Parts: sequence; structure tokens; C-alpha cells
Amino acid sequence: MKKRITLLLLLFLFNGIQFINAQDYTATKSFGKKELAVREVRRAAITANIGWKSLTGIGVSYQQYVGKQMGVDLGLGLSLTGVKFGGRFRYLFMEKNFSPFVSAGFMYGMGLGDVEMEYITDGNSFSYRIGSSPFGQITGGIEYLSNGGFLIMANIGYAILLNDGNYEIIHGTPTAEELNVMNAMFGSGMVFEFSIGYAFGGKK
Repeated sequence: MKKRITLLLLLFLFNGIQFINAQDYTATKSFGKKELAVREVRRAAITANIGWKSLTGIGVSYQQYVGKQMGVDLGLGLSLTGVKFGGRFRYLFMEKNFSPFVSAGFMYGMGLGDVEMEYITDGNSFSYRIGSSPFGQITGGIEYLSNGGFLIMANIGYAILLNDGNYEIIHGTPTAEELNVMNAMFGSGMVFEFSIGYAFGGKK
């Protein structure tokens, strides 16, 4: 499984680099004789996000570029593990509008408290509670930031649950197959995320 994830991530980044190398790049602004990269001018962004085991689940994030090839993302949203918030650091490989990146971060699902959820199949049923869910996340992806501020980003990777378990069976007995489904839904697994938004700036 880990070999497949690594191969998928490498193919994603390789295809992105091949595409990026074909792009022409013009700096967003010229100040005197100094040309600035787009992320030196548009330093802050707001995005809407949707994803699986992503930074926010369905939510919004604030992105701050701390350099022309570095960014910090802070997000808040809703997920299967309840209200979810997190942060991560991203390194972009290029100064161009299109750039692949790698990131590492932390996410925390607050759980659903005393709310009991029910899992029902044709032959079995059980109820469970979702507790606190801390995750570490490693991803790679591609970002496009236009000179006008339009921002789009996609990434894939892996999220690792950092505690022993984030759900509790309250009533009933799940089968081994049903436990596998539960672990896939709430535990460690692949990350898929898509974001779209706007970057602010334009003045130095």
C-alpha cells in the first residue's frame, strides 16, 4: 500500500513539473530594476477547500506566503471526525505561477462528543462514538497563482492518526470487514484535497 502511495505521489509531481517547465513566466510587478515573484507580491490568500482526510474536510483556509517559495496554511472546516482545524508548512519548488510543492502539517478533529452514530448493513448493525482525532499529514501537489490573484491547488498524500483509536463501539458487534471500513473512514489513509480561492496583494 505504501509503495502504491509513493508511486502515485511521484507520478503526480513528475507530470506537474513537466507541465510547469513548458510555461512562460512573467513577474507580477517590477519595482525599479527588481522584479518580484508573484508570491512576494500576493502574500495572503483565502481558499475554499474540499477533500478526503484533508486539512479541513469541507472548509476554508488562510494561506500566508512567508517567502517566494514558502507558505503556511491554517484551516477550519467540517469532517467525519467533527469540527476540524489544522495547519501545515508548504515548500514550493519554483517561483513561477505554476509550482509543485510538498507539505507537512497537523490536523485535529474534535469528535462528536456524546452523539451516537449508527452503522447499519443487511445483516448487522452497531452504534459508535467519534472521539478526538489528531493526525499528521504529508502531501505533495501543484499550485497555480495567477498574477491577478486567482489561486487553485490540488494535492495528494497520506494522513497518519496519532492516537490509538478515535472511535468507540457502544452497542453491537461489527464484523472484521465492517471494522476495516471504519478504520478506512476514520483512521490513517490517503489524502485528496482541492482548493480554490483568491490571493491578496499588489503593493510592495
